[in-house]
Amino acid sequence: MLTIATFNLCNLGAEASSTRLARLGIIVTRDLGGPDILAVQEITAVDRAFTGGPVPADASYQALIAAIHQTGGPQYAFREIPPLANRDGGMAGANIRVGLLFNPATVSFPDRGNAGPEDSVGIRFSNRQPSLTINPGRIAPTHPAFAGDDQRHWAPSRKTLAAEFEVQGQRLFMIVCHFKSMRSAMRREEDYAKKQRHAQAEIVHGFAADLLACDPQAAIVMLGDLNDGLGSKTLKLLKGELFHNLLEDIPHGQSYTRRHGGQPQTLDHILVSPALRRGAVARVPHVNSNVAHGEPDPASDHDPVAAVLPNLVRG
Repeated sequence: MLTIATFNLCNLGAEASSTRLARLGIIVTRDLGGPDILAVQEITAVDRAFTGGPVPADASYQALIAAIHQTGGPQYAFREIPPLANRDGGMAGANIRVGLLFNPATVSFPDRGNAGPEDSVGIRFSNRQPSLTINPGRIAPTHPAFAGDDQRHWAPSRKTLAAEFEVQGQRLFMIVCHFKSMRSAMRREEDYAKKQRHAQAEIVHGFAADLLACDPQAAIVMLGDLNDGLGSKTLKLLKGELFHNLLEDIPHGQSYTRRHGGQPQTLDHILVSPALRRGAVARVPHVNSNVAHGEPDPASDHDPVAAVLPNLVRG
């Protein structure tokens, strides 16, 4: 069985305080159990030289990995594709992006190619199995739904990362998302953002559906901060008829991953292909959203989501 998780880290950079990093390390190690693969969102890095080119976040990942290891967690490795400076939305100058941490002792990552921020990953088919043309790679990073479109009033947004792992000879595809934010100053902007999320969901679903068309038994996980709730059009478009959202199996009232104005929201999700659905179970440790007033500040404004995939074995 394999353990995975997704966690929006709320603009986490290398300059984060040791206290916050220690809290995150405890969450990953204790509350998530040191998952084999951890998808992260909102890792930050500043383009201090103002080159306008790609902005790696190696120092941010290394700070997080060290904090996890210091609390008894795995010695993770990481993969990302650095965004171009100020081209992926989010907090000004932070260059937030998605990435992956994984435990090399339990899963393997077959690196393939050297993708840049505007290179689009494809699918190749050989020996009756699909694989990624580059690993990791971004899904349609120059499409207006991700790159932005002034005519549609779409702002540049985080790009989606596709990655391929090997788990005891089994191939696993992970698709890490952080869709367009819900934040808007007026109703019209909210409508624009919804339409942008819908377009993003359609693109990602199409990519995952192509993998399944190559191999109906392909092991595929789509996860991350989707900035929309259960039953929303965004989630329906991403799921289609092919995928299952594990958050739907959690009892009503326990699946929230964030609070806004005191109200619970389910924004972070894990969706699986049919080959992974049997026996798969998700849970949401409410380590941040339930922090009471007067307690130390939460480590993030989101709760993580963890899942066990019994149909994949560990190393």
